Amino acid sequence: MRCIFLDRDGTLNIDKGYSNKIEDLEIIGNPIHELYYLKRLGFYIIVVSNQAGAKLGYYTEKDVEIFNKEIQKKLFWLIDDFFVCTHAPDENCNCRKPKTGLIEKALEKYEISLENSFVIGDKVADIEMGEKVGAKTILVLTGHGKKEITKAKPDFVAENITQALRMIRKKTEDEIFPLCVSLKNNKKLLGVIDTKEKSFWIKYQLEPEIYKKIIEKTMIFERNQVKTFREDINNYLVPKIVENIPVDFILGTAQFVRD
Repeated sequence: MRCIFLDRDGTLNIDKGYSNKIEDLEIIGNPIHELYYLKRLGFYIIVVSNQAGAKLGYYTEKDVEIFNKEIQKKLFWLIDDFFVCTHAPDENCNCRKPKTGLIEKALEKYEISLENSFVIGDKVADIEMGEKVGAKTILVLTGHGKKEITKAKPDFVAENITQALRMIRKKTEDEIFPLCVSLKNNKKLLGVIDTKEKSFWIKYQLEPEIYKKIIEKTMIFERNQVKTFREDINNYLVPKIVENIPVDFILGTAQFVRD
């Protein structure tokens, strides 16, 4: 699956220095709708953050954990995971950005296509990390972004996190399609069809023999044209179960045609 790796301080929330106090938490703008929509398209949403203040004595690792949990609450639990480096800059660890250790940890836990993923941040370190792993990069002009833009070489620039997420949605909306299948037991199967990765992701397990039928009878609506998957169905990967796909409340762009 694809993934959006988010920096935390200065990108997702206002950077207030070495602080992990809940009372200091302010989410930048209102990215909730865009986060939900991208998760519905099958993106993992993962935060990767340097938190050297834990080693320097400004706060504890437990404080970081509590702060991250509060972010989850404010964003309706749309973040899939947090990966944090608490080492000091002089410790020469392999996880402090711009090194790629945090993303490598994410890859151990999640199946992620880096070439179709994005890194969003407000610092050169975020952009360099994204470049190293082969992901597309977006520099936001919040936090340190306006100062860092002269030194960074991102693929894209956005005013803030919401605009960055919207940019990703616009760039991928002709490649990824939400799937909602009505089954005979009156249940709905939620999934995602990724026409670029030739992938089919579903939220629940189904009997293997009906996978092909689902794809064959699925229509996608792209730029007012109806397309089906009959011609290249054999090129699609075997469906995989991804439980993080959220419950649908947005009208999808793929429909299952029943007999």
